[in-house]
Parts: sequence; C-alpha cells; structure tokens
Amino acid sequence: MKQNRFLNNLNDRHAAVTDGVFAIAMTILVLEIAVPAMADISSGVALNEYIMTYLAPSILIYFISFYLVYNFWENTVILFSFKKISYVILTLNMITMATVCLIPFATGFFFKFYNYFNVNMFFSLLILLISLLYILMFIMLVRYNFKDYFDKKDEIKTAIKDSYGDGVELPNLKLYIRGVTLTLFYLLLAPVISSLLSLVLAFISPLASILSFLLTLILVFVIRVKRVGSDTFEGMNLTDDEKDLISNIRQSIYGE
Repeated sequence: MKQNRFLNNLNDRHAAVTDGVFAIAMTILVLEIAVPAMADISSGVALNEYIMTYLAPSILIYFISFYLVYNFWENTVILFSFKKISYVILTLNMITMATVCLIPFATGFFFKFYNYFNVNMFFSLLILLISLLYILMFIMLVRYNFKDYFDKKDEIKTAIKDSYGDGVELPNLKLYIRGVTLTLFYLLLAPVISSLLSLVLAFISPLASILSFLLTLILVFVIRVKRVGSDTFEGMNLTDDEKDLISNIRQSIYGE
C-alpha cells in the first residue's frame, strides 16, 4: 500500500513537471521571433521586405510549432490516464521532455533558415523522434496495464481458433484491440505521418514541407469525429478497474 501511494505521488509529480515543461516550451516559442533593430529598417520598402521574407513565414511556423507542442502535451495527458505507470515509462517520459525542449530552438532555427533543405530535415526529424517516443510509451503502457493478456497470449490464440471455447475469458484482449486504446494509437500516429510527409516534401518544396504539419490537426480532428461513436465498452466483459481506465482515457480524448 505504501509503495502504491509513493508511486502515485511520483506519477503526480512527473505530471506536474511535464506540464511545466510544456508551458515553458509553448511560451518561449514566440520569443524566438526576432524584432528588427531600427537601424535595419530604413524605409517602408525594407519593412515590407522584412514582413514578407521573415515575419510572415515566422508567424506561420510559430503557429504550427505551437500546435505540435500542444498536441504532444495532449498526448501526455492521455498517457497519464493509464492507471499503472512504471519507473521505466516515467524515465522515458523525461527523455521525451528533453527532446520537447529542443522544439523552441528548432523553431527559431526554422524562422531564419526555413527555405533551406537541411533545416526542414532537422525540424521534421525532431518531430518524428518525439512522435515515435510517444508511441513507444503507449506500447509499454498497454503491455504494462494489460499484462494478463500478454501472459495468456498463447491460450487466447488457441481460444480464438476454437471460436472462443469455454475456459478462457478475453476481456483484456477485447480491451486491447477495441475502443479508446485503438483511437489513442491513431492519435499518436498522426504526427508520425505528418513528419514523414514533411521529410519527403523537404526535397521538393520548403513551404509544402512546413504546411504538411497541418495534416496533424486535420487527422486528429477526423479521428476524433470518426471514432467517437466506436469508443464504447458496451457488451464487453470488463472489470471495474478496466472500465475506470477506459472512462479516464475517453474523458481525456473527448472531454466527456
């Protein structure tokens, strides 16, 4: 019991630190946009050139970066909805936070050199790395929370072949392949798709590479709209703990 209280307290502190990291990262993104010195703007023509060649692209990149950071924060909130979180997962979360802290630097780098292929690659690879870390945490959390399913994997496969024969219950299998856990995987996959597309488009067009990250916003919206009616556990033989877990994750995803 004491160990459970200690681990719950540790989880809460990790969640607080994580929120702080995201709050700071989201705030300093805008500070990366440089204000020109008066000596650099000697005429209206120079000001217009600054707006078109630096300020306008920077604001576009800022909003895209801000949304990506927000999306990662939202993923973290959902992941912390799992009831069981191990020390390994918490450590992996801190490694993920370290990479998230690089986003303001990468964004500032992007502001100045957005039309360079190498900078597009650097930004896209960073977003891809963070996205893959979240998927890794998700897989570890599923395995940790639904350990019974993986321990009885062979028995479950046999039961499936026998058309759900008597003697083996499959609540964790149902929970693993249906409902909000599947939606969560889709949501985590959205920035992976966007960053991979951005890497490809970096060879073709810097602007298209930047705009490809808007696909994350579109995919997340479509996934939530399409999956909201499917993420139920009606007719599933679940324990009370499993129902609580599903309800917590569903609330994190849909705000219900």
